[in-house]
Amino acid sequence: MIGRSSYDSGSGSDHSAPSGQASNAAGGSSLTSASTPGQAAASRLVEGVPVGYSPTREGAVAAAVNYEIARSSARYLTDAGSRERILKTIMASDAAAGQIKDDNAAGARFYSALGLTADTADKLIARASPLGSKVVSYSPEVATVSVWMSGIVGLPTPNAPVPVSASWTTYTLVLVWRDGDWKTSSISVTPGPTPLQSTGQQPTSTDVFTSMDKDFDAPPYIG
Repeated sequence: MIGRSSYDSGSGSDHSAPSGQASNAAGGSSLTSASTPGQAAASRLVEGVPVGYSPTREGAVAAAVNYEIARSSARYLTDAGSRERILKTIMASDAAAGQIKDDNAAGARFYSALGLTADTADKLIARASPLGSKVVSYSPEVATVSVWMSGIVGLPTPNAPVPVSASWTTYTLVLVWRDGDWKTSSISVTPGPTPLQSTGQQPTSTDVFTSMDKDFDAPPYIG
């Protein structure tokens, strides 16, 4: 997972779009939702990311969770162009450049640590899902939300420097209400909480990981 000091795990394929997607001449795609009006649901997709949240506590939580899911895909981790477009979508305008710089630097370290090359980047397995969220503080103008994420990341290849491995990370996002939506002004990262591995299960083969990554949809966005 990519943050100011670490990286995210997410889906090896594009995240599945919420149901009820329709074109939107204003940019991106519009979303229909069964959620109660004024609650958490986003109204449209931009760069594949749900945006257009309500100016509420629920809207801020949904934005924080979905923005971290967006920063958790293999595409985000390996494609600098996609990463920049997503960050320009979810960040406040005065914070985007700094986060792009930080995440590009973390992405370079990630590439090196996993031994990724142009030939192996498309084989990367990276998936993440939220375990929970906590509103640290909230006002109609500024909200701070922590999101606890679990994920897997790695190359399902023999002798990979980093085999497919699990991670647990907590991200804290400061969101500001700008131009009719919640935008991220800063992201901080704390490792864990990490559970004890006590099931006795043996690691799954690389072939099974590859098959499952192709056959299963990405963790869905919320709201």
